[in-house]
Amino acid sequence: MSPHSLHFNAAPGATATASITISDNGSGALRVNVGAPKHDPPFSILSNGGAATIAPNSSETVIVQYAPTAKGTTNDQISITSDDPKQKNPIIVKLKGKSKAPKH
Repeated sequence: MSPHSLHFNAAPGATATASITISDNGSGALRVNVGAPKHDPPFSILSNGGAATIAPNSSETVIVQYAPTAKGTTNDQISITSDDPKQKNPIIVKLKGKSKAPKH
């Protein structure tokens, strides 16, 4: 799984997106669960959140969006669990969003 942290920059009222790739490098199907961020909004999962099964030698991309409504910094996290015995559970992906008004 990569990366383990996502950094976003967006002005209030704008959006920014980033992705997390979860790969199954084993010989069996990998069952994962991608939790929602606590601060929704400004963070939200646009695609592939919740429970999923990833086929061997394939991957899934989770798209995360940052949509601030005011200036400031927001920190959050996404918790990802799986049935992979070689991985610690949960895996935490840290989210950091910075929002400031655009310069005119």
